[in-house]
This record gives sequence, structure tokens and C-alpha cells, in this order.
Amino acid sequence: MKIAFIGYGNMANALVSSILTSKNITLSSDIHIFHNKNKDIYELENCKFLQSGQDCENNFDIIFLCVKPKDIESAIKENSHIFLDNQTIISVAAGITINSIKGFIQKDVLIARAMPNLCAIFNESITGLCMPSNMNDNTKDLVENIFKNIGYVRKINENEMHSFTALYGSGPAYIMYFIESFIECENFDSISSDDKALLILQLLNSTSKLLLTTKDISELRSKVTSKGGTTESAIKVLEENNFSEILEEAIKSARKKSIDLSK
Repeated sequence: MKIAFIGYGNMANALVSSILTSKNITLSSDIHIFHNKNKDIYELENCKFLQSGQDCENNFDIIFLCVKPKDIESAIKENSHIFLDNQTIISVAAGITINSIKGFIQKDVLIARAMPNLCAIFNESITGLCMPSNMNDNTKDLVENIFKNIGYVRKINENEMHSFTALYGSGPAYIMYFIESFIECENFDSISSDDKALLILQLLNSTSKLLLTTKDISELRSKVTSKGGTTESAIKVLEENNFSEILEEAIKSARKKSIDLSK
């Protein structure tokens, strides 16, 4: 199995680690990584870093596209020499459709799309995976296992990818933004900002464990929202200020951006 990556950021790093530690993949050569930044800063066993467009062997079985959506067309053109008929291409670029990628590559290739999230760096991603129906079962299993090594995989159709991106691809940032706001709230006691951040992160960690014990989050919340109590008072303020509607509008905006990127 010969594998190449175009682009190398956090997501590519997680995927490379997944491949190198997989028991289901036998590499017949180093993973080739085409990346324009200084390759000397990277030292990874079984990996070979090259400048984008640099000549090399080009008989790769699988090529991962791990660049930003705005850069995908230029990245493919810069590295056009490595694309051949019958290869499997896996793109993690938000919004860019299979048809668009085929148009950029102009070869008879099989293209899968994946939407992991930042939690992949800790092998805790939620990944939406869309694979073509004419991809053989062995390749499908291999691709799925690569993403299973970095977290949970949900197989979806391409027409579901915009919503999946908005909800789960961008989702970690929404939660981080909420935590930032929590930390920046007026400090009513003597707790330092650093200690406050640690306490809030512990609150998030313990609450997430609690949530995993139930399928009815509303019922669980009602148990800690006493009538006439402090929690109810706070929830009322969130409701009066349309917290749910604001969050929904934010997710709709992310989905629209994904759709715009596909045009």
C-alpha cells in the first residue's frame, strides 16, 4: 500500500498517526507528504516530506487531500503529476464536492469525503464519511478503519455533508466559545482566572460523563433545576435572550458557508 498526503496540519497529522499504528495497513513505502512549509521541522519515521509539486514516484494507491477548501484546486494542480487513474482520493476539505474534486483532478479516480473534527488529535473525533458505491469493500473497510482509529465514524450520504460539517465538524469551536464566555464572566469571588478555567473544564468533563448516562437530557436537566431556585433563574435568562435560537442561527450560517464553498 502506497499512501500520499497533500497538506499537513493537525488533521493530516492525526491521520498519518492512525495509518502508522494501524494493524490493517501494510505500507510498501514511506508515506509521502507534499507540504509547502519547511519540511525540516518534521521528523516522522516512515514519512517523507516533499515540497508541493516536487517530483517523486507517483504510483500511490491512496491520496489524502488535507488542505483548506480555498486551496484545494491549486494544491491539486501543483501536484497533478501524482494523480493516476484508479486511485482512491480522500478529501477532508469542507464544502468541496466530489464532482468538483473530479473536475480538478481530471482522472478516473474514486473519491471519498470525510469530515472529522479537531478532537481527532486525541483520537476522539466524530467523523462523517461518504464513500462512493462503486468503491470495493476492501477499500471501504480500509478507509473506514483509518478514521475509526481517530474516533467515531458515521457513514453518511454526500447530501448530508453540509449539515454534518456545521454540527459536528465545527461543533468543538461552539463549545469552546461557550467555555470562553463562561471564563470571561464577571468574577464574583477571589478565584483566579487560571483556577476558574480549570474548574470550568472539570465542570464540562464531569457533566459530559453525566450526560452519557441518559438518553433524555431535558429530564436530567430538570432534576437539577429546582422550582424557584438559582439554576431556574439562570435558565430563564438564557431562554428570554433566545439562546437556542441564536445557536440555531449560528449552525445555519455554518451550513450555508459549506454550501457556498461547494459552488
